[in-house]
Amino acid sequence: MLLVLTLVAAACSSSPPASGSAGAVKSTTSTIAASSSSAKGIRYFPIWVDFPGPGQAWGLFWEKYSTQGCAMAVAGQGKPGVFVLPAVFGNFTCGSNMPVDEVVGDGLGDVFAYGPGLFVSHDAGKTFTSVAQPGAVLAVSAVGSSVWMLEAVCPAGAGQSVTAVPCPLELFTSSDGGKTFAKDSHLPAAVVAAGTFLHGSGLGNNWLQRTDANAAYIFVPPFRAAPAGVGASNAEVVYRSNDGGASWMQSSIGGCANAFYAQGSVSPQGQVMVVCADQPSAGYQPKSVFVSPDGGAHWQARFSCPQLGASSSSSSSSCASAPLNNGYLGLAEYVSPTTAFVGGGRSSLLVSNDAGASWQPVPGVAANGGDTYTGAFFGQLGYVFGDQGSVAQGYIWTTTDSGVTWSTTPVRIAS
Repeated sequence: MLLVLTLVAAACSSSPPASGSAGAVKSTTSTIAASSSSAKGIRYFPIWVDFPGPGQAWGLFWEKYSTQGCAMAVAGQGKPGVFVLPAVFGNFTCGSNMPVDEVVGDGLGDVFAYGPGLFVSHDAGKTFTSVAQPGAVLAVSAVGSSVWMLEAVCPAGAGQSVTAVPCPLELFTSSDGGKTFAKDSHLPAAVVAAGTFLHGSGLGNNWLQRTDANAAYIFVPPFRAAPAGVGASNAEVVYRSNDGGASWMQSSIGGCANAFYAQGSVSPQGQVMVVCADQPSAGYQPKSVFVSPDGGAHWQARFSCPQLGASSSSSSSSCASAPLNNGYLGLAEYVSPTTAFVGGGRSSLLVSNDAGASWQPVPGVAANGGDTYTGAFFGQLGYVFGDQGSVAQGYIWTTTDSGVTWSTTPVRIAS
């Protein structure tokens, strides 16, 4: 896994440090007032934008002080692309791992910055408090005041680059906007390997998607080189609940057995798409696409890459010229039974109009060596956050016609 992070870092030499840890992060500063962000000499670098609803956005930035080191900052969107009143927290040594790498809001004043640590705001993003967790926070999903959190609880001493150490998955749920969480005991026993939840620049797994307060999907990547007797799977495993987590159904995708990463997405009509990917190398990553027409019970291969799990150096493979395999996997949005978008580090936005069988670049969205990190669609309205090849300047691309045309808005912190 250190090789993976090195490759991603080389793709964007000015990118922030890769985040990820095998255990919980404890900040030495619990709460820092937003007013500290007014100091001179600060540079903001956007790394994640969450779109909780039409016209809404929360931005996660890392900021570099000219003389004081680095910290994280979260700000809400005022007008398109302009984020206001950043709250600063999670001080860290520049060049080391960031304490968090994603952000999500519930629209009710609760905001969560996470991965692998957890910082929570219950005052609409004005201040953030570090909340110690038993493991590394993989995902936080908010549907109104119902908040779910998925963690990998690794044994003490499991390092970031150790891929064969089993880390049990644990699910925590909250009904009060994340003020209190309780461990959920209904999720079947599952483990991930320490190191599989590391994030680089637009590279990583997504773990949890909730389509409403009761329906949820958990996507668990293969456990490569799993020790005997740990209950791990050599396939992508999909867990589905329709009753708020009281019971779970399970299916597996054998075609993803050799994958390092996977992105799952559920369409508004209930179909599920999983894109899995092999180890990345020099801007190239073999990928395969699977679709379930029945909510995750059965799977159909839509794009099968014969190099998945094999050497990616063979130029004779049909994968070598497939647009889907250019760039790294970090984003998947399944927006209708036929239409899906995929992106990631060193990848422009790609679209499929035949349920994942073929893919083409979307003109103008992170073209010419850019990155696409996050996205969200609300009917014909859609947003994608990324950059044009420089992490110092992020952009939000917006479509109002289901992805046919896009407008571009720079991301900035209001002065």
